[in-house]
Amino acid sequence: MNRELAEKLIGKCITIALSECKEGQYPLGAMVVDENGEIITSLCSNLNEGYDVSAHPEMVAIRRACEIKKDRYLKGCYLVTTLEPCPMCTSVAIWAKMKGIIFGASQNDAIEYSNNHPESKLSWRQITIPASYIIEHGTPRLELYENVREEECKQLLDEEYVKTRKRIK
Repeated sequence: MNRELAEKLIGKCITIALSECKEGQYPLGAMVVDENGEIITSLCSNLNEGYDVSAHPEMVAIRRACEIKKDRYLKGCYLVTTLEPCPMCTSVAIWAKMKGIIFGASQNDAIEYSNNHPESKLSWRQITIPASYIIEHGTPRLELYENVREEECKQLLDEEYVKTRKRIK
């Protein structure tokens, strides 16, 4: 995977977050792609619906990709997401034997936004263990592309920005 393709894929995730996420949901886009960048599955968060606290968009994307490929392993595939995956999602990518993870905004970006906007309806809670730490301690060792189009992905943390962008589209 090269940086140029990673940037293009994050751009698709941003589009998913802006165009597919319902109001009141976390505007997060996630995809599983093959080594050539072909999308296997893509979706936006619907974490605020239902009762499955593990239904992060990254988890759901990995589950769906495994179903599509009819394999529990996603060798040669990448998880692409607008926000750094949590320890749970990063671990699942490792257990699925994926090739790598590409993300936009960091967990520190989410923490900073949350601290500066306590009135936000979305909490952006984080477990402060970075994806790089999980990857460093996991097998197989995944490739990691961090902070790809970070500034654009950071804007997705702001509900008002997302509402404005949705009206424009």
